[in-house]
Order: sequence, then structure tokens, then C-alpha cells
Amino acid sequence: MKRQLLTLGLALSCFAFNGYSQWDWNGGGWNGGWNGGGNGGWNFNGEGSGNNGSIGDYQKKGDIDYVGDNHVGHKLDIYFPKDDGKATHPVIIHIYGSAWGSNNSKGSADLGTVGTAALGAGYILVTPNHRTYNDALYPAQINDIKAVVRYLRGNAEQLGIDTSFIAISGFSSGGHLASLMGTSRNVEGSYTVGSATMDIEGNLGNYTNESSWVDAVCDWSGPVDCRVKSCGNPINMSPENDMVGGCNDQQCPDKHALLAANTFIDPTDAPTMVAHGSADNIVPQCEGKKFYDDLKAAGVDCEYFPHSGGHGVEGSLTGDMIKFFNRIKEAKAAARAEEETNVASVFSNKENICIEGNRLYLCAEGADATDFELIDMFGKVLNNGKLDAAGIDITGLSNGIYFIRLLGNENAKLIKFIK
Repeated sequence: MKRQLLTLGLALSCFAFNGYSQWDWNGGGWNGGWNGGGNGGWNFNGEGSGNNGSIGDYQKKGDIDYVGDNHVGHKLDIYFPKDDGKATHPVIIHIYGSAWGSNNSKGSADLGTVGTAALGAGYILVTPNHRTYNDALYPAQINDIKAVVRYLRGNAEQLGIDTSFIAISGFSSGGHLASLMGTSRNVEGSYTVGSATMDIEGNLGNYTNESSWVDAVCDWSGPVDCRVKSCGNPINMSPENDMVGGCNDQQCPDKHALLAANTFIDPTDAPTMVAHGSADNIVPQCEGKKFYDDLKAAGVDCEYFPHSGGHGVEGSLTGDMIKFFNRIKEAKAAARAEEETNVASVFSNKENICIEGNRLYLCAEGADATDFELIDMFGKVLNNGKLDAAGIDITGLSNGIYFIRLLGNENAKLIKFIK
């Protein structure tokens, strides 16, 4: 369980729009036509320069209900890369921007930039809807995205997903949710700041036994922390207040702290790429820089890509996103290969525990049966009881990293193994 933190009081800026409720979201853009792109207007659609392909070239499964309640905010689309002979592919989830105000913009989720870059690089692309603050107050939105990841893991075999690498990207408010997925990936159940307690994980859908862990994050112009508006010169817009029930960060500071991705930063967070433009007139560039600095200070693997563009996905940087995700994916695979190389000696030579095929057992001659716990990498106990020379069957375990704890010894340590 990730430690509990007090409000950080970081000097960041965010949306600040008084009386914005007169505007309505429709498919990711303002119904009043606020989509001026580079002409001084407000662009919430996210597509920047350098669009690099047509999403229509790829196979798609649309309107998948990832929760099972038929809510429009709980539908997702999945796009598949061209056939390359591989049975499975890693995943990039991309979340649209909408100031958390659209529950049905997956069809315009930067498909010509992030989408085609992901598919062209051999990733499965997932674009989910999520509920708005009008549908349900925060943390409903992060609960939705965590349910998306659990759904993908629960259906990995039929979807051809390589669950060893699931990355997440997002633009604007989607960047906030993607960043929050990265900084809260070790948060389980309720999390408390001061007088406010929220269930960040949630229990949506039919796959609550699966993990919502993400391996890497890309934040495009995300409003990651809206508590202090002293960074840059954003437009006057504050939907974050409505996210937590209509109060500002002075009236309910603890709720706003739980909305902020920065609150959850620690060294266990997902590697993160931050891309933010100096001409952003909605979320100032310095907010992205501050997020990067805080991650780096905590020891998180992160990269920062400042650019001269406005509030949008900078298409010329999608190749850098792919390079970043590939680097993290390859480093994870290399670490796993090294662990697999060393696992036999760790078990047989140091701990008198052996693994053979799908059997885990005590292999020291004459060793007495001992109480044990089998634990996954997220701390969940999967099995317990007595471990002896007959051993236990681990056929049902999916491939991944696990730990054995031998009980009855206060100095007992976790023993890692890989299946």
C-alpha cells in the first residue's frame, strides 16, 4: 500500500473558468465553436501538427462495454496493428481531453497522431470513454480508467494482448488521468488526505481480481494538479471544482489533493514522459515542467519534451513517445530475462525451494513442511498453507513475477520467482 501523504501545496496552475457550465461538450469540442487551433482560440481536440496516418487502415472493435452497465461512459474502442505474425501485442491506452466534461469522445481521441503512431509501432490502441463530473463525482473518472486496464487483462487471451506491457497516454484532462494512473498504480482501496477519504481503485466491472497496473505514461498538456493557480497565465476555467462537488481548493483542500496526480508521487511510480507546449493558453507549460521535476526528484524514470506548440498533442513528438515506451518495455523485458536466468540458483542454492515445470516445492533433503504464502507483485496473497516436498501446483498462475514468504520465522524474507 502506498504511503499516505499530506497536501503538497505545489505551485501549479490549471483550468480556471468561472461559470463554465453554460458550455456543453459534444464529442470532445465546445458546442460554442471554441476550437481555434493556432489562431488564438481554444483547442480541446488535441490533434497537433504532424498527423501521421489514417486510423481507418486498421482493424477495430468498437463500443465494448468494459464495465457491463451499458453506460456510454463505459464504452471503449480497440484498434489492432497490421498482422506481423505475432500472437500478442503490447498496449497503449489513450484518453481524450475534454476538461473531464465529455463521456463519449473516444472517436476523436487523437487518432491521427497518438493512434496511428501506436498502431504503426505494433501496439494495440485502446481509446476509452469515461464518465463526466455530471455523471458521477471524482474519483469516478479514475475508477473508470482503472476498470479499463482490468478489463484488458481479464480478456487478454481473446484480444491478443501482451499483458507484460500496458502503457497509457492522455491529452489535457486525459493527460491528468493518465498521469494519475502512473502515480497511483500502487494505491489499493481507500486513500486518505486530511478529512477526505476516496477509493482510488474502485470496484467496477467483472475483473476486480485483475490488476490496474500500468507500465509507462505519456502526459500531453495535462492539468495534473489544479490546487494552486500561480504558474503561468491560463484561461479562467475551473471544472476541477465541479469534479469534487462544486468547491474550490480553499473550501475543500483535501478533496483537491486527492484529485492531484502529484499527491501520490513516490519512487514506485510508472516511468513518465511529459510533453507540453510554451504556447499553451489553457494549461501553462510550467505545470508540466513542475510535474516532471517532482517525478525526477522522487527518483522516477521520466523524460520532458517542451515544445513551442499550443494546447494539443504535438504530432512531431509521437515518435519520441514510441521511443520512450519501447525503452521502458525493453528494459522490463531485459530485467525479466535476467531474473529468469538467476531464478534456479536463487531457489535451489539459497532457499532450499525449487521450481520444476508447474510445481513449486521444498527440495532440501529431509526438510520439514513449513507454512507459506504465495504473493503476487501487487501484494495480494494468492495461496497459503503448508509447503513440503510434494509442493504446490502453480499451473493456474499467469506468467509474471511472484513471491514466496515462509512463515514461522520473524526474519523470513520474500523469495522472488518468475513464471
